[in-house]
Amino acid sequence: MTDERFLTVKEAAERARVSRSLVYTWCEERRLPHVRAGAAGKRGRILIRPEDLDALLKECEVERHPLLGAGG
Repeated sequence: MTDERFLTVKEAAERARVSRSLVYTWCEERRLPHVRAGAAGKRGRILIRPEDLDALLKECEVERHPLLGAGG
């Protein structure tokens, strides 16, 4: 077993500086890979790998237009 650290929805939202509701939406839309930990037949707790969250945020990144230059 690896010593992998997972984030809760709350921690993921804080790390991404978004609402918990948006993190739930990303999970529901399957844009954000996650694990549901819990007993059979229960909804379970959503756990997110930090690298998966980082990858999604990278996908959402909008590049600055080259004609706008590097400043302000």
